[in-house]
Amino acid sequence: MDEVSTSVARWAAKDPERAAVIDEHATLSYGVLNERANRWVGALQAAGVSPGEGILLMLPNRVEFIEVLVATIRADVVPYFMNSNVTYYMANEVIDLAAATRARLLITTGEFMRDLALHKEVPFTIWCVDEVDITAYPNTEAPLTKRGTDMVFFTSGTTGTPKGIIVAKSVFNLRLPISSHMMEPRLHMLIKPLSFRGSMTTACNILQEGNTIVVARQSIAIWMKLIERYNIFFINLGPSDLMRWLDDLERIGAKFPSSVKHIMTIGEPLTSAMKLRIKELPMHLQVTDLYGTSELGAIAMINDNEWASKDGSCGRPVFFITVRIVDENNRDLPAEEIGEVWVKTRYRMRAYYDDPDATSEACVDDFIRTGDIGFLDEQGYLYLCGRKHDMIKRSGFRIFPGEVENVLREASGVEDAVVIGIYHLERIQEPIAFIRLREPMDAEAEMKKRLEILAFCESRLARYKVPAEVWFVNEIPLNAAGKADRLELARRLVRPNVNG
Repeated sequence: MDEVSTSVARWAAKDPERAAVIDEHATLSYGVLNERANRWVGALQAAGVSPGEGILLMLPNRVEFIEVLVATIRADVVPYFMNSNVTYYMANEVIDLAAATRARLLITTGEFMRDLALHKEVPFTIWCVDEVDITAYPNTEAPLTKRGTDMVFFTSGTTGTPKGIIVAKSVFNLRLPISSHMMEPRLHMLIKPLSFRGSMTTACNILQEGNTIVVARQSIAIWMKLIERYNIFFINLGPSDLMRWLDDLERIGAKFPSSVKHIMTIGEPLTSAMKLRIKELPMHLQVTDLYGTSELGAIAMINDNEWASKDGSCGRPVFFITVRIVDENNRDLPAEEIGEVWVKTRYRMRAYYDDPDATSEACVDDFIRTGDIGFLDEQGYLYLCGRKHDMIKRSGFRIFPGEVENVLREASGVEDAVVIGIYHLERIQEPIAFIRLREPMDAEAEMKKRLEILAFCESRLARYKVPAEVWFVNEIPLNAAGKADRLELARRLVRPNVNG
């Protein structure tokens, strides 16, 4: 990430008033960002954090996140990024992470600290960015020698101990050509948390190009206010964020903002139903659907002008990335055959944090097993069918939930669908479908719709792939990554009110 730090310093010298990062409360120019990052270096040194040591970062999308990020590059310390959704952590998990990483400092907000019920008696220092006066620290130059430290992205703890992914800072050096033109910066809004690798990569790209990052929290009202105030050109968000936004615009009868010319979705690939909704948006809008993982970064992408000819695909591999489709015996499969997706890229993770067993299981030679199931077509386009561990085994047959979900989303009146496997005494597992309808229905109409959906599945799928049951829900619960929370849906089957 040295290129990011260098770019900030270069733009600060060349055009100090140029806007670098904006949130709903503040705007930082490149000149101010450069100075405040240096003062954060002084603050880290004053806290006794030496090069090579680590700090925990638990910050929402706000300008201070970028300040601290640049400071960690310059101070050559290891940032441990924690998910900014505070509801996914308990106080004891934060304390355990600090002990495991030997981090001496947690940088967070007063709100997060209160929500977590953390106290300053914990065995590490806590700094709240809304309380720290960073101007009180010296404008400190970066150390001359660098160790080449890493950064670690921690997932949320929704399924157990948070999993850390170690990524070398060098993979965020995108080697972009230095522009000699003084063009006006374009404003790029990031909605997914900056603590996610996809958002971090985009933020680095924006700073290296001398453009402007606009960071927004998970509030549609804030997004709209920022878009209107700054005429946002580009938006980076997750498919679930986009769905909520379009639902909200439809509910209030508002038009899609004319300033937005490009949307990139990251996380899970867009569904066919979402692509149909996007096609109804203004003609000037370009949409790019990007598939990637925290372990690997970007893997494949596809633009909206390719959707018609490659329906269901998440695109072709990008950035000199190699994709293999492998069977259960680690043998390569031909085009159109379904297997596990393996990826080779220079942007890969270094390892899972403090988990050599998981690392050795995921890494095979120069490839990483993604855990995703899919296939390549004859033109090299990638199609995903679901997660390997989500695969359902029914009476000796294998069912990939993604295939069934895609069919369900094409049924009349269906907005979204998730299929999970539930234990069955005779068949090992049964596929159960959770469906969000576009319009609410009464009990009698739901009964008819359920039969209609099952009949539609029977016309499109092999009999063993047809869901054993269909449950209607008001919302599909999401995990911290914005993906369907299948564990929560499984829990709902044993609750009296699945619509909760």
